[in-house]
Amino acid sequence: MMNEVVMSRAAFVAGAGVLACALAGCSGGLGGAGGAKKATTADAACVDDNANVTVYAAINLDGADLVRLLKHQNYEWQGESVGYGAADDAGLFAFTFSKISDDVDELANSAIPLSESEYEELEPGGGDDSVAILLSVGGYTTGDRALTGAIGDAAIVQEKCTIDDSVYWLVKALDGSRYVISAYDTEDDGDSAHDIYIYSESFIHTGYLSGGDQIDIDELWSRLTNAS
Repeated sequence: MMNEVVMSRAAFVAGAGVLACALAGCSGGLGGAGGAKKATTADAACVDDNANVTVYAAINLDGADLVRLLKHQNYEWQGESVGYGAADDAGLFAFTFSKISDDVDELANSAIPLSESEYEELEPGGGDDSVAILLSVGGYTTGDRALTGAIGDAAIVQEKCTIDDSVYWLVKALDGSRYVISAYDTEDDGDSAHDIYIYSESFIHTGYLSGGDQIDIDELWSRLTNAS
C-alpha cells in the first residue's frame, strides 16, 4: 500500500516550499471555453501506461467521476491525511487551508485535508474553491518523465520551464481553466512514486504559494519563467 509519508500535508508544504524558493531565486488572464467537451472516465487520457490516474483526469473530471475512476484503478480511501492510495505509492490527495503564512510550520498547520465526501463534491480541478491537488504517480525515474507520462494528453500543455531540478508546466483544462503543475526529483533509486503538484488559479490567488502575496496565474508564471 501507499507510503503515508508521500501523501500528506508535509509533502504538500514541501512542494509549496520548492516553488516559493524558485520564485525567490534560491539556488539548488483566465479564459473560459464555452461549449467545451466534457471529460468522462472512458477517456484514454485519464489513465497512463503505468495505471496511474493522470493530470488530465484530475483537472477535467468532476469529483464523483474522479472518485469512480480512482476506485476503478484500485485506489482506496486511506483517511483524510492521505487521501486515495494505490500500489507503487500512487495516490491522490487534495486540501484547502485555514490561513496564509510565510512561516513553514504555520503553513503546514493551516492545511485542511478534504473529507471523503468532499472529494465527490469537487468541481473539475477544484473549480472556484481554493483546493490544490497532489498526484503521486509510480513507474517513472524522474520528475520530468513523470509529468510527460502522467499528463494524459500533451495537447493540454501550453508552456514549460525548468528551475534547477524542478519542472513547471502551464496547462489548460477542457473548460478553459488554467493550472500550474510541477514535479521535482525526490528519489535516486530508480522507479518510485513522483509527486505532481496541481495548483489552480483560485488556489494561486490565495497567496498560499507566495507568503500572502495574492498574485494571479499569469504573474506566477511570469515569475517562474524569469527565474528559470
